[in-house]
Amino acid sequence: MRVVQLQEQLLENTCLRQSECEAILPCMDDGAEVVCTVRRGREEKELCLRLTRESDVVRATGSYFVGVDWIKEEDVAVQVSPKLNDGFEIDYVRMLNEALTETDNYKHLKDLLTIHFEKPSIRISQQQDLLSIFLITEYLNILHRIVRKGLKRSYYRVEETLNNKVKGRIQVGRTIQRSLAKGRITDNVCRYQVYDIDSPENRILKKALAFCRKQVGGYRNTLDTSVLERKIRQIKPYFERVSDEISVKSMRTFKGNPVYKEYYTAVEYAQLLLRRFSYDITLAGKKEIDTPPFWIDMSKLFELYVYSKLRAVFTGRKEVQYHVKEHRQELDYLLKPAKWAEPYVVDAKYKPRYGKGGGITIDDAREVSGYARLSWVYSKLDLDANAVAPIKCLIIYPDQKQEERFTFTRTTEPQFEKVSGYVRFYKVGIKLPVIASKNP
Repeated sequence: MRVVQLQEQLLENTCLRQSECEAILPCMDDGAEVVCTVRRGREEKELCLRLTRESDVVRATGSYFVGVDWIKEEDVAVQVSPKLNDGFEIDYVRMLNEALTETDNYKHLKDLLTIHFEKPSIRISQQQDLLSIFLITEYLNILHRIVRKGLKRSYYRVEETLNNKVKGRIQVGRTIQRSLAKGRITDNVCRYQVYDIDSPENRILKKALAFCRKQVGGYRNTLDTSVLERKIRQIKPYFERVSDEISVKSMRTFKGNPVYKEYYTAVEYAQLLLRRFSYDITLAGKKEIDTPPFWIDMSKLFELYVYSKLRAVFTGRKEVQYHVKEHRQELDYLLKPAKWAEPYVVDAKYKPRYGKGGGITIDDAREVSGYARLSWVYSKLDLDANAVAPIKCLIIYPDQKQEERFTFTRTTEPQFEKVSGYVRFYKVGIKLPVIASKNP
């Protein structure tokens, strides 16, 4: 099996290098097409990667997704890595960690990661394993929030052999088998309920934490894992009174309680982690691993990252609203600073080329302008559509020449860079964290 390495954001019909074509050509007929997609909603599919063959040439059209998938099952796979156009390698772990400092982002993790467990696994090196480190980062941030409030106590059943006493209900069959048949006539096997933290869901969380501890060490040479390691040290003491004993069947079939949303989400991520390693801790930490095909939406990650940076500036209630939705229309952010003269409709575009000067695409201009003309947006901002100028539009994009934070303040409206050819349309860049060893 061979894994072809590609970068994200390939322009439409980019001609692949000869070595890449040689690996792909045997598994594609002339004129054939391979399309990798993820599902959004019930029917909508979003493009991750498209490969087309024209004679002895393979052309690729990329998107804002990174991940691993099959070109031909059991024969050739493709891995798309997170890269900026200028060769910087994004520190996606730090992006996710910083995004999750904003508590509202925990509500918007859906569709950030898609895993195809139904497909055969693909063998890659441990350092290329984006899936594990991504799941670990999400899981540890959720778990860290939980333990700061204290582990949840709950009722769970315990079965125990008691001497000269009875508690709960006697298990007659087991008592005969384990005690009376062996002459221990004073022993009773009893089943009763306990209200404590040593519950099945906390055991699942502890088991997933053990996988995280073993796996994180393997990334030290390629990523800055200090934040994750610190979180593991902070979380570990809270589970000292939680047992390690839990069956694989229990881990697979346990259903959390949706009423406790954070716990429910944490258990889901724990089960994803455990399933990803086939519930076998010996698989964690290996140099080569088998991963299910998966895709990570980097544009979604950029949205979460930008929202955390906006919230760091605009701390007031409803100064920044994220993923405002109505009538099947959904925009990224509504920005209404208490001390600025006017509000903005803001959209995050994961397009580094916007930092090289020039304007924006017609499609992006139409999209954001269209949001800024919706009547319900005026209502959300408490504006009279007949008495005010059109709402200002702002696009935020990655720009490695800027700072890793917004330099404007909530007290003074800045002079954003104007997009030529459009009225009241602006853009501003923000630097993405990059892996230090890859920095020129």
